[in-house]
Amino acid sequence: MKLQPPGPFLEWHERYVVGVAIIDGQHREMLDLVNRLFAGLQAGRDRDELVETLRELVRATEHNFATEERLMQEHGLALGQHQEEHRRMLEAIQRFDVPLDAAGLGATGRFLREWLLGHIDEDDRPFAEQLRARGVT
Repeated sequence: MKLQPPGPFLEWHERYVVGVAIIDGQHREMLDLVNRLFAGLQAGRDRDELVETLRELVRATEHNFATEERLMQEHGLALGQHQEEHRRMLEAIQRFDVPLDAAGLGATGRFLREWLLGHIDEDDRPFAEQLRARGVT
């Protein structure tokens, strides 16, 4: 009996689509980076490689947040609370203090799942609805 290799840690599902193409694309890229980080942790990759993947995730996150905030400004949406949430999320990923090793695997997975998918569901979906109502897709 052949064992199947484990699938991605987070799989993209239609429920994560917010309906604004540029944001959905950036979210998919962030999800791919989370999967790369988690796969590297599972495989026992070198710490430097894991840290570089985490840095890529931070850069992708910063880019996504800048895009969202630009769209909100361009379309007259209130930035305050969303921008504050972005700041908190960015601080959380930048001070990521779970060990990048097998011992921290479960905590890393929980953090990354809640950090990314929670933000999409709780913060991005409502503001994306407002953008779509203004014709942004």
